[in-house]
Amino acid sequence: MEIHLDQILFQIVNFSVVMGALSYLLYKPVLKIFEERALRIAEGQKAATKAIEQQQAAEALKTEARKELKKERAEVLETATKEAEVQKKQLVAEARELAQSVVTESKARWEEEKAQELQKMHADLVSAVIATTEKVLESKLTKTDHAALIDKELTNILKSL
Repeated sequence: MEIHLDQILFQIVNFSVVMGALSYLLYKPVLKIFEERALRIAEGQKAATKAIEQQQAAEALKTEARKELKKERAEVLETATKEAEVQKKQLVAEARELAQSVVTESKARWEEEKAQELQKMHADLVSAVIATTEKVLESKLTKTDHAALIDKELTNILKSL
């Protein structure tokens, strides 16, 4: 076994050329691809973090909006309740006034009807007294006698009522 220096030197040069070519053609592009991929992953993580933060901010806004809506709804309900109470009081007052006017009107009509009935009864009583007196006395009375007799009977009837 002999060692040939020129073959060893040739092998070293050949190995260096192959290593240089592989390094230039494969190793550097693969490292470049890995670096680009690492950058894309980092950008994706930043974007995901940013999206999560935006989602949390949106949820916070939704919660805030819900609270505002509940508050506004409570205020509107309270206002509507107060307005309904005021309208209720107005309607009750109007109904009472209307009822009072109906009662007053009914009383006035009743009093009027009562007066008419009393006049009618007075006229009927006068006729009955005159007819009875004529039959009992078998003669006619004068107007003053009639008036005195009628007044006496009316006073007795009104006292009994």
